[in-house]
Amino acid sequence: MHALIIGGGIIGLSTAYYLREDGWEVTVLEKGDLTDNCSFGNMGYLSPSHFVPLAAPGIVEQGIWWMFDQKSPFYVRPSLRWELVDWGLKFVRASTQRHVDRSARPLTELLLFSKKMFQSWAAEGQLQFDLQEQGCLMYYQSAKKEKEELENARQAEALGLRVEVLDGEQVRALEPEVLPEVRGGVWFKDDAHLYPNALMQQLPTLLEQRGVRILRHSEVTGFERSNGKISAVQYQPEGAEPVAIRPDLVVLAAGSWSPAVARLAGEYLPLMPGKGYSMTLEHPQKKLRYPCILLEAKVALTPWQGRLRIGSTMEIGPINDRILLPRVQGILEAVPKFLPGYRSDPVFTALADPQQLKQQLREKVWFGFRPVSADGMPYIGFARNNQNLLIATGHAMLGLSLGAGTGKVVAELAAGRPTSVPLEAFDPRRY
Repeated sequence: MHALIIGGGIIGLSTAYYLREDGWEVTVLEKGDLTDNCSFGNMGYLSPSHFVPLAAPGIVEQGIWWMFDQKSPFYVRPSLRWELVDWGLKFVRASTQRHVDRSARPLTELLLFSKKMFQSWAAEGQLQFDLQEQGCLMYYQSAKKEKEELENARQAEALGLRVEVLDGEQVRALEPEVLPEVRGGVWFKDDAHLYPNALMQQLPTLLEQRGVRILRHSEVTGFERSNGKISAVQYQPEGAEPVAIRPDLVVLAAGSWSPAVARLAGEYLPLMPGKGYSMTLEHPQKKLRYPCILLEAKVALTPWQGRLRIGSTMEIGPINDRILLPRVQGILEAVPKFLPGYRSDPVFTALADPQQLKQQLREKVWFGFRPVSADGMPYIGFARNNQNLLIATGHAMLGLSLGAGTGKVVAELAAGRPTSVPLEAFDPRRY
């Protein structure tokens, strides 16, 4: 049996890993070269703490205010494109407490299961990606954010997660660099982090050693369909003639490019790209002990040996290669308000000089496109109109967190086995 996976990010490669383990012949089609997709520049978080879907109460109202702030962490680029309008209407309808309540447990279960799969990869020893299980600290400075995060902590405990609420002194005992203005924090102890660049460099090599065929620079151009199934997939290798491949199973895991590919197969996926930015500082002058999120700014920081990555923003709109410098500047400006020890690093000293800042940002800024579903929940399951098409996309900021687990449950679906965690909440046919 031959499985064709469209997309070589963490979701597609994880699916290849488990399908090959089950004995499938596996081919991966990737439109790029696997060196700089969205799985590379993310924060490396494995985040059971992120059990609230993006579509949640208050996000729409907050988003409207943020649209008038060039430095805000969330932005929807206005457009009359039908795809954005339809996605937006569905997103507004999904942003309810009822949606959060019914989504939190299935999302938590999949997040914990995925973390377990990553732990098994680390234990096998064939992939070295610096898995660290220190948890993640959420810092707040305002009474409003404190109230919100304490409610989040209460919900997390009800879901069985390990949580510790810290006052300001306890926060500074763990992370001495934190300013006195930080009122406190919540420590989500089930969270972990890894170095995604190392994982994404090694995983394709391991898969190819195990017999997976990875076709780089190969873009899907069409499908042949018969009797309710995909009978052939047409793709265009770079600099070569078009090719048709005839798999028994097709897995669509193309991230933000998934809706366009799905349309070619007669499927509809309400999904929009959400651009995110990150910067990686080499040999920062201060060492951060724990990964953390600065809640007021929605800025995340991840420490690795000799590196610090800073990331944020969700910029909903068409795929483009523009870097909005004010938005990146807003990310940087937030860090010294919590952690002043980084002010002396060049990228922060450049904040006082617009020209120097632009140069620093051009050299250091990475951006990628997170696939955001219309209700903030991934699409995992069989497609509506093609019996042999499995969809695995729409993971938004949780692509890495859910990567290994998604790959495993997709392989289970392909084999007709019961899945390790319930998937009803992720069914692509819900729209």
